[in-house]
Amino acid sequence: MKNLWAGALIVLIGWLLWPASEQIKTDLLPKKGYKHFFHGDQIRALVLDHDHIWVGGLSGLKLVNWRTCEILPSEPDSQDLVLVRVEAMLSDSDGNLWVGHEQGLHRRNKDGNWQDFTSFLPDPKVLSLCAVRSNEIWVGTWRGVGIKSADNSWRHLKKEDGLPAEKVRTIYEDSKGRIWLGTSSTPEGGLMCIEDGQNFYYSTKDYLAHPNVTAIMHDSLDNLWVGTGFFDKGGVSKISGWSSGKAESVTILRQKDGLAGNKGRSLLEDRNKNIWIGSELDGLTKIDEQGKFHIYTTADGLIGDEVMAMLQDPDGNLWLGQEKGLCRIASSTHEL
Repeated sequence: MKNLWAGALIVLIGWLLWPASEQIKTDLLPKKGYKHFFHGDQIRALVLDHDHIWVGGLSGLKLVNWRTCEILPSEPDSQDLVLVRVEAMLSDSDGNLWVGHEQGLHRRNKDGNWQDFTSFLPDPKVLSLCAVRSNEIWVGTWRGVGIKSADNSWRHLKKEDGLPAEKVRTIYEDSKGRIWLGTSSTPEGGLMCIEDGQNFYYSTKDYLAHPNVTAIMHDSLDNLWVGTGFFDKGGVSKISGWSSGKAESVTILRQKDGLAGNKGRSLLEDRNKNIWIGSELDGLTKIDEQGKFHIYTTADGLIGDEVMAMLQDPDGNLWLGQEKGLCRIASSTHEL
């Protein structure tokens, strides 16, 4: 009987201690200058909205006060609305929040009411969103692009209309009003530019390191950055001197050139003109104004190794959507 009680006591002590030992894993504890939120959720989209940041992930929509880091209630007002696997978000010129997810497209109006636009799309699975200066909303899906015009009419852009591939992973309007579409359907895929009614196409034969285009950004020095890749394959193209379908120079960066990882999963230029490149498997790269590369991983304070989305708040803090949650790097850290 004594042995039975002793065994039970050992099991009880082990049960009590096990959770505590799990909670002190070093990869879950943020280091100085870093804060972690929403552990275990894949954060794929971030949108700044006044004092708040909308956070989209596998488990839906969340809200954080970027000034205080307080997590706020953010459940959709409609009980029937289910947002699963949020892939893309944007805030339009009227202050409405658009949310693209695995089951469609919804808009949260300024009054807090939700509208469903899924039926207007070529496919319900949304991958990307872009608001362009003509007051159009471009929606990338698994099977083409849905375009909402300023008069609220919709049209579609599909492969038969000139897309390199059906799956439109990213859409971006640069400072010159050109619209860039990145498609990802290996071995097809590539980059498409719409400029003055003309379509220009680019693949691994010219400007790209990989046919899967995952991120596009136009920086303040007139360079176009294109992230490509699939798992540990790919690279980031820096396209300089773009004019009428041609570039003066193209530089392709990979891990061997100083990037944290080969796949360019996300891109950001901060207020100090640093270029940030999120990888798929290996952390984050900062390229400073002098062209020096700086690598940040979980050892430095990230919540995970993949960086899916990036945003800088008005105070200069960097917010990262990662595969294990949301990470905030204070502006005083690493001279952001």
